[in-house]
Amino acid sequence: MKMKFIPIVVASLFAVGVHAADGAIKDGTYRAETVNFDDKGWKPFVEVTYKDGKIAAVKFDYNSQKDGHLKTTDAEYNKKMKAATGANPEEYTVKLAQGLVEKQNPENVDGVTGATHSSEDFVVLANAAIANAKAGKTDVAKVE
Repeated sequence: MKMKFIPIVVASLFAVGVHAADGAIKDGTYRAETVNFDDKGWKPFVEVTYKDGKIAAVKFDYNSQKDGHLKTTDAEYNKKMKAATGANPEEYTVKLAQGLVEKQNPENVDGVTGATHSSEDFVVLANAAIANAKAGKTDVAKVE
């Protein structure tokens, strides 16, 4: 009798474990950021918001080391970068964020021409935020 009971318990625990691993991600916002500021004094971050188990909203930006302002609101920086590369944070952060909402996977989001490094930052940080979401961690993911 005990021999039959143990396999049933083990099978039940396995089913619960598989269900938990495949279960929906809890609604909420999950954030990832780099540990350090880059050589120009910016720290990138991504916030991924889940609703009903899907990515519903994404914010990607950079904080200034000098005063904490966002790169997307820095008019002078945006103007200079647009002139130099054809892209600027005000535009590419939105494109990347929208791409993740649409595709639900950072690896499938198209990079933005003229913002290659930022596109790479986005994928790394989005993956870290999503990993925290899948693990049920609400603390900020720190990326080296």
